[in-house]
Amino acid sequence: MTATSPELSPRNGGGGTGSSSQAEADWRRDFRLLLSGSAFSQLGTLSAAAANPLLALALTDSPIVAGWVAAASTLPGLFLHVPVGLLVDRYDRWLIMLVSQAIRVVNSIALVIGLCVFDEPWKLLIGAAVIDGSCSVFFRIAELAAVRYVVPDGEAENAMGMSEARHHLAVVLGRPVGGVLFSLGRVSPYILDAVTSLVSVVSLLCLKTRSLQSSKSTKKPWMVSRKRVIKSFREGFHWISRDKFMSVSLGACAAANIGFQIVILLLVVEAERRQHSGSVIGAMLATSGFSGFLGALTAPRAVRRLTPPVTVKYCVLAWLPLLLVVACVPNPLVGICAWGLCSFMGAYINVSLAVYQGRVVPSYVLGRVEGASQFLTTGAVTLGAGLGGYIITVLGTRVTAVLVAGAFCLIVISFLALVRYPPQPDEGPPAKEGTQQADESGLAARQAVPVGADL
Repeated sequence: MTATSPELSPRNGGGGTGSSSQAEADWRRDFRLLLSGSAFSQLGTLSAAAANPLLALALTDSPIVAGWVAAASTLPGLFLHVPVGLLVDRYDRWLIMLVSQAIRVVNSIALVIGLCVFDEPWKLLIGAAVIDGSCSVFFRIAELAAVRYVVPDGEAENAMGMSEARHHLAVVLGRPVGGVLFSLGRVSPYILDAVTSLVSVVSLLCLKTRSLQSSKSTKKPWMVSRKRVIKSFREGFHWISRDKFMSVSLGACAAANIGFQIVILLLVVEAERRQHSGSVIGAMLATSGFSGFLGALTAPRAVRRLTPPVTVKYCVLAWLPLLLVVACVPNPLVGICAWGLCSFMGAYINVSLAVYQGRVVPSYVLGRVEGASQFLTTGAVTLGAGLGGYIITVLGTRVTAVLVAGAFCLIVISFLALVRYPPQPDEGPPAKEGTQQADESGLAARQAVPVGADL
């Protein structure tokens, strides 16, 4: 570990200490509201995202336009994660979540009206996809940073596990629901998106805890100097780079995400060449969400027992034999099972890193750290999806599978060679423990003032 006090000093969460039954009932109620509203919202988002390319093909009969529409909902994440992390740290997180969901309601209603009124509304579809994807980034980053102010520290593992399970359950249900609704009527998925976003708005309005950060900036975003903004942007990456375990783990996840995108594409290509039906391919794609859902349900207990660093280590090691199965077995149905187990391990890693960040990252910079993390990992997803088709076309599926397995060998070796596990609070010689804690508490007190707090 390169950072000192952040790794060892506990970070206070919200929701009280849980000693009072009323306080416990309040934070559990707020967490259920936040989680359920987010789950409904993500279900609508994924349903609309699944219907977008289908609608584009129906309107234009152009795969190019369908590709533009599919990319329109994912590209905002590449450009917004880092700046949104800064806004989430500086301004009202509850209000950011509320406004982003309200905009999604209006956006979906406007799209439904446009689809009914205009003869060629595909340009409107692209614009709506960009807006919906952008609002999802704002909501997701604010939600992840706000959870620690709702949930007590001792419940962090369970909370992150439930949040991760919610995501995978939405993946399992969202895509099929989007396809079914589109077959019933082309505006149906977007009506669902509007309704689920409205449910999220209502759940946010019902929260008792609306103060979801330690301090908020009084300045408007456009009044902040460029120098201050650049300095604040760097804070998220700085906190990641100074923590050796976090930086190496995120680097391994980013590299793995590139490989996973290539793997799923080559498995789909092989399934089509074997003339598997569309329903079979759809079930294959749902394997990832189902496995991730099971992983998220079981992860909290494992993370609490093994600690986040040890959990991440075992999961990264487990990737390698699974990718070797993909490389050695040409049957795509076998390969998709191995890929699904990778998603099971990925859920463990996501929960572990979320719990670890909540423990070691100060609250005033948590949004920027989460934004930087999402930028690294989701950017890798986009890169892998873009490169996969070219690599498979040039090399073929089997050679590509072998190369991906070899790349995962390098990922595992590099992770084990570079990672440094953080010391536990009770480690170290007894004679030095008091001095060490005193030094850490002094440093933590000096770091309690947010960098760039006058933004």
